[in-house]
Amino acid sequence: MSQINGLGTPLGLSDPLFLMKTLSSNSTGDVSGPSFQNLMFKSISEVAGLQHSAQTTIGDSLSGGDVTMAESVIAVREAELATKLMLQVQRKLVDAWKELKNMQM
Repeated sequence: MSQINGLGTPLGLSDPLFLMKTLSSNSTGDVSGPSFQNLMFKSISEVAGLQHSAQTTIGDSLSGGDVTMAESVIAVREAELATKLMLQVQRKLVDAWKELKNMQM
């Protein structure tokens, strides 16, 4: 249940400016920091973890476990919002790629 009360929330989702802080901390030209690919894979795995946590919470709630319906709804909503955010980022990346592709040199 630590995923629900915020104590165990993954770093990228608990801080909405995580990506900006990570990228700006590497603005000195040092390329030893995390790559964009690693950040994206980490974000995708966090979303998958939230979805798995929501499914587990629902299963525990339906089987009579020590989980309330409110906790189940919160877990599902959190996973849904994370998925929507990931899809918005994906759409922005595709739009940026299309714009770069259409630039004239």
